[in-house]
This record gives sequence, C-alpha cells and structure tokens, in this order.
Amino acid sequence: MSMKLMILGLLMEQDRHPYDMRQAIKQRNWDHAFKLRDGSLYYAIDQLREHGWIEATEIVPVPGEHRPDKTIYRITDAGRERFLELFYEQLGQMAYPQHPMMMAMPFLRHGDQERIAEIAAKQLEVCRKRIAKLESGLNDRGKIMPNSSRRMIRGMLLYARAEEEWLEEMISEAKSGLYAEIRGEDGHWIPRGTR
Repeated sequence: MSMKLMILGLLMEQDRHPYDMRQAIKQRNWDHAFKLRDGSLYYAIDQLREHGWIEATEIVPVPGEHRPDKTIYRITDAGRERFLELFYEQLGQMAYPQHPMMMAMPFLRHGDQERIAEIAAKQLEVCRKRIAKLESGLNDRGKIMPNSSRRMIRGMLLYARAEEEWLEEMISEAKSGLYAEIRGEDGHWIPRGTR
C-alpha cells in the first residue's frame, strides 16, 4: 500500500497531525502489514500538500524550546478524488506474495543446513509473535473495528499462518539435509551421500 493512500485514507476519517497518523497505524497493527517509515510519512505529507490533496487546517503551538508546532491536516475535495483513484488502483493490483527468504531459496544446497534451520527458526519466532499480536489486536479491538479492518487483519493472519507452516516445513527439511544436494550423473539433483 502506498503511503499516500494510507494518509489520505486516515484523513478521510478525521483531520490529523502526522504523529496521530503514525499512532493510528500502530494501534491498528497496520505496521505489521505495510513497511512504513516516519521519513516516508512526512515526505508523502509534503507531496500531498504540494499537489493540493491535503491542507493545513490548524497549527498548534507546542510548549518547550526547539519543539516544532503541530500541523493538523485535512483532506481536500481534490484529495478525496485522488484517494479514490489510489484506492481503486490498490484494490486492482494482482497479488504476488513473496517472503524475503525466497530470493535465497534456489541456493540452499550451498549453505550449511543447520545454519539454514537456525535462520528459519528465527524467522518462525518472529512470525509467531506477529500472529500473536494480530490475534490479540483482533480479540481486544475486533468488536469496535470497521468490518473492512477486521477483514484485513484476518487476511494478514491467514498469510502469517501459511508462512508459519512453510517455515516449519523448511526447518524440518533443512535439519534432515534435504537441501544439501549435488547434481547426479544423470543431471538431476540428489541429496549428498546417496550416490
């Protein structure tokens, strides 16, 4: 999801300060689904403002020395149109889920199988923590979430559970030495030591 769509969508709900946007993203567990960085949030806000899709509605002075004022933003009519363009474009994108480990998968035969299993086990631990956090958020706040947000989190859980199963299988296969293959005389890949 693009940061611009995220910001415009949050401003469709209510006027917000960038910090409030960041907090809403974290409270809703969206940071587990989307790679979002504070720098990209502020950069996107600047771009949206330059295009006239959002505007400052209020500047709140913050007490203390060297503290910037808080700027509250709202979405403009042009911003609502842009939101819908980005929204429908995002809905129409074709899925191609890919775990970061997949780029290294074709070369597992060159690595130490125990180390591969250890790395996959760390990935599995992170995956399980993500699942627990998503389930907790859904249980704690599911009744007050919009149906569309519940559906998003359920989808994230389904992907995470599939990732969990995939990682469990990978650990088992690495521990068994399945990936330690060499090319046989007939050109097929066979496990080491089975020639």
